[in-house]
Amino acid sequence: MQNTITFADVHRVKRHAKQLRINFPDLSHGKRLDKAAVEICGARNYHELSRWFDRTISQHVDTPDGHQGVSHCRYCDFRFASDHKPDQKTHREIHERFMEAEEELGYRPGIYVQRERMKTDGYHLMTNGEHEEDRILGLLMVTRGWFDRSLRSAIESGYWTKHPTFETYVSMMLPHLDTVDLGISAILKARYGRTNEMISIGQTNWSPR
Repeated sequence: MQNTITFADVHRVKRHAKQLRINFPDLSHGKRLDKAAVEICGARNYHELSRWFDRTISQHVDTPDGHQGVSHCRYCDFRFASDHKPDQKTHREIHERFMEAEEELGYRPGIYVQRERMKTDGYHLMTNGEHEEDRILGLLMVTRGWFDRSLRSAIESGYWTKHPTFETYVSMMLPHLDTVDLGISAILKARYGRTNEMISIGQTNWSPR
């Protein structure tokens, strides 16, 4: 197997290590992880697999020259000191949360610059769109930017499995969307329906109650 390791690969190894306990009850958890890494991914041991996975994560990191700059992960949008081990550990933990969520949801929220561009383009389309569908798309783009920020917060905080889908989120945001464009909001209300649970005006992040 090539040394490009995904979150799914690591998860399969950990799951296989648990299954090995049935046939190898005398092996320690670490030894079972080593055996699983060999059998599933062809690594010499779990430590080597972990280094491969670190390399996969590092492919997304931009680090400026010198030791004083702040590294930025283009995948999870985390900024950290790449030469500081506690920061490295925190980055990996957050990065893995996003990988797990993306694997399950089939979607990863945009990073800050992508969200802001989405909202800017959406507002432009709302204002300058020639047709009603253009204005609808514009408001949905703005809402998508808010949704991505809300989902990102949920992933970081560990409650992403409870986060509403985009369609439900639009319904929850209707009171706020009314203040942006009442006419288009009414169309979205008919399209997505209403829900009893609403996100308060002035707020864009959903959180479990």
